[in-house]
Amino acid sequence: MPSKKKARGKARARRVAKSRKAWEEDAAVNVASQIQRLQIGTNSSDQDEDEDALLEDAINFAAAEKEELGAAAAAKNDEANNSKNCLHGFVRFPRGHVCGAFIESFVHEFLVGCESASLYDGFDNVYRATKIKYAEVWNDADKMQLVIAFFLCNGAEKILLDGDSDRGYNDAMFVSFLEQVIAVNIQKTEASHDWGKIAEVKCDEHTLVSFFRKRIPCKCLDESYKEVKSITKMGLCHNLSCSLPDRTAERSKMLSCTRCRRANYCSRECQKAAWPLHKQSCGIHTGRLDELQSRQIEEK
Repeated sequence: MPSKKKARGKARARRVAKSRKAWEEDAAVNVASQIQRLQIGTNSSDQDEDEDALLEDAINFAAAEKEELGAAAAAKNDEANNSKNCLHGFVRFPRGHVCGAFIESFVHEFLVGCESASLYDGFDNVYRATKIKYAEVWNDADKMQLVIAFFLCNGAEKILLDGDSDRGYNDAMFVSFLEQVIAVNIQKTEASHDWGKIAEVKCDEHTLVSFFRKRIPCKCLDESYKEVKSITKMGLCHNLSCSLPDRTAERSKMLSCTRCRRANYCSRECQKAAWPLHKQSCGIHTGRLDELQSRQIEEK
């Protein structure tokens, strides 16, 4: 049985072919109607001249339709080629650049940390293993942006060329995590990391494609977004014992912790069940948030 992605790809190809066929049929009908008009008449010389003029119009019309179809096909080919050649905002850095080495270590240490632990442990392992060797990257917002641009390009390419959105999830999480590193550790505009937000990019294809599309400067993912925008956005229940599949629920219907605004729940029952575990992290975040807001007021 073919996969859903292959089925969608075939369906999309059929829609494109059907659209083009309809366009060609419309052109054929227009030409046919012109020819039919030529076949109605008498043998008078004036009408013969009219028929010659109409025949010339029909020939010109058919040529124009053919040229228009050719231009449309060329435009589609150009769009496909541009998507293949586009780096989606990423600027290649020289071989041996510190950001290239950092990216290799980052991915490796994350995968090692996630082998038998949580998402948090994966990123914690990355930081502990690389914070000294790559301090110049961790502490430099510009270098961080270079790394983020790489992961954005990598994730967009996986969605476009591989047709496999699943392979773009890690790239999206890396981007979300590094954006928060900049905000929390470097610019100090956020109090703490929002781990739920990082994990949420894995909940559905709509969220994933939208995540990349909002961050790349090109329009390469516009068509991919149209294909997934009807998919309901899902959220991750913060209760580790949630009975729902993958702990996911429709995002618009979820409940949030009114204190920290970081933890979401599929139901009141899950919120109550998770409170003993969430209470500590909730207090830590709100405490840091109060400190951050006080500092921002003093700086003003």
